[in-house]
Amino acid sequence: MDLELQFRLLKAAPPNKVLLAFRKDADASSLLPPPTAADPRGKVEWVAVELNRQQIGIARLELAAPEFCYVSELMIQSRYRGMGIGHWIMKRIEQYVLGLGIRRLLLVAAAGTDDFYKSQSFVQDPIIPRMLRKDINPFQPKMFAPPLR
Repeated sequence: MDLELQFRLLKAAPPNKVLLAFRKDADASSLLPPPTAADPRGKVEWVAVELNRQQIGIARLELAAPEFCYVSELMIQSRYRGMGIGHWIMKRIEQYVLGLGIRRLLLVAAAGTDDFYKSQSFVQDPIIPRMLRKDINPFQPKMFAPPLR
């Protein structure tokens, strides 16, 4: 992949207009509840992948340190799918949460995305149906510099 991608930690949730546009592009606007305020049960952070200062992908990270990070709403704009950007951002998410002391990712795969997550070494959780999990190896080589806060 020859694209000049940037991983960004967003200071706030994307504006509803942006989030709804990503959901519409992902054909998920009718499946997901409307955007809400941060969940009081834990820390929620949003990350983005940018190309030429334009957001082309976003993900919501629900952090329950040190146990796990639940990844939700990972969406890449349709015109950039199939270019390896989803794999790229997942690796950066792994490195980011590993830096926070979190060693497990959890998520529920949207319809048709199981193969993508299996290619990222996610496995079926033995207890919760439809939940996928991945234990992150803390000794894997770092692939990028952590984002500035």
